[in-house]
Amino acid sequence: MWPDGFQYSEASTASTLMCAPGFPAAEEPWETAAVPDVWTMPSRGMEWCDCGQHHELDRDIVLGFARDLVDDQAWMTHDEVIDTAMDLWKYISVCRFFLLAIGRSASVVNGGPAPRYGFERGMEIVAYFSKTWQGCPEEICDPTTDGRD
Repeated sequence: MWPDGFQYSEASTASTLMCAPGFPAAEEPWETAAVPDVWTMPSRGMEWCDCGQHHELDRDIVLGFARDLVDDQAWMTHDEVIDTAMDLWKYISVCRFFLLAIGRSASVVNGGPAPRYGFERGMEIVAYFSKTWQGCPEEICDPTTDGRD
């Protein structure tokens, strides 16, 4: 069990990510006042777009990626959050550090990872992740493996 309240396994999927006892349901984030305004917070991570120009990540950009991936636009599953972030970053596969960072983002924005989130909350998790992602220690990651398998 990690300090941010979720269990991690190498085969981490929505079915293996569990909220710790006492964590609220996805629809009821705890300490709502503590949830950052992800749309106005500055980016302090790597640049999400590699075109050479600075593109401020906003709701419309995340929405464009999420619309293509999410089946039910009232909700976003944890796997859809991961897939949206992967598409935004143009990643074909991800390592455990990526999955841990998504889980930590869910902890900050939602109070903890959950099997599903309200659609808007899922987009906020993607945005928080994208504005704080520092990458992974490349010497540890094997680019030929998919961290979710």
